[in-house]
Amino acid sequence: MARNTEGLIKWASGLPFAETYTACETDRLEEYIELLTGTGHGWNDEIAEFLMISNGFFYNGIYVYSLGSDETSDYMDMIAANMQWDIPERLPGCIIFGRSDEEVYVYNQPEDKFQILDLTAWDEYYAFDTMSELLEFVISERI
Repeated sequence: MARNTEGLIKWASGLPFAETYTACETDRLEEYIELLTGTGHGWNDEIAEFLMISNGFFYNGIYVYSLGSDETSDYMDMIAANMQWDIPERLPGCIIFGRSDEEVYVYNQPEDKFQILDLTAWDEYYAFDTMSELLEFVISERI
């Protein structure tokens, strides 16, 4: 069942041991979006919509990164993850917005799709039209 972003977060936050966080402040979010897009990262408004509801998410090994949150650890920070993997160089026009195990969740702006990629070879496992579809798929696998 395809859910919109708000419906997805509401559903996922009700799972045992799922963690949601305080929404990202609008000014802070705009500052980070400008920083990320200015350094060659892709962006999608659905990522911003997610962060304005919950600045990060964790469930059963699945992480959706936060932006500058005091509530989450550094390893859950979107900017840190994208810098660590040098994403503008490795995957031009893309942004990593989450991960689980040996997979990363990427928005590929040039191809306008959300992808699950292998962390080591960067091969595409799956592609989705929306972030919500991708997250519903990976969360449902772990229930």
